[in-house]
Amino acid sequence: MTDSMEQESRTLQIFRAGSNQFAVFADDVLTIVEWRQPAALPHAPASVLGVVSIHGRMLTVLDLSQLLNQPQHSGNPANILALRGDEQLALAIDDPGEMIELVTAALDTDGKLITEVMNNKGDKIKILNVKELFPTAIQGCERRRRRF
Repeated sequence: MTDSMEQESRTLQIFRAGSNQFAVFADDVLTIVEWRQPAALPHAPASVLGVVSIHGRMLTVLDLSQLLNQPQHSGNPANILALRGDEQLALAIDDPGEMIELVTAALDTDGKLITEVMNNKGDKIKILNVKELFPTAIQGCERRRRRF
């Protein structure tokens, strides 16, 4: 007997940022590297820490605590989680965690930054919708437009 709703298995990369556990799908992760101070960008929103070069790509490093209006942690994060994709983004993270398998029907992203909260060994894990990171980061900021 088969379910009418097809289930799939996807791998999640767990990480800690501040006091929260987050996850992104492993196929969205380019790499995780040790922290290096990003070069600041003038007039950037508070959630944009700056840019860094990782594997020959210039990536914009985002601070999840600023994006989610959470208390900032003291000191620099320990790592940078570089994401795949055209937007060339990375996340400042404190601690990369394990990779876990998630068996689920397709997640309902609904255009939200956090797609689902799940429980792993008693811990809440917020799954990030990486497609919403950039729009959330620039929300309320006008992007420069070329004038002719």
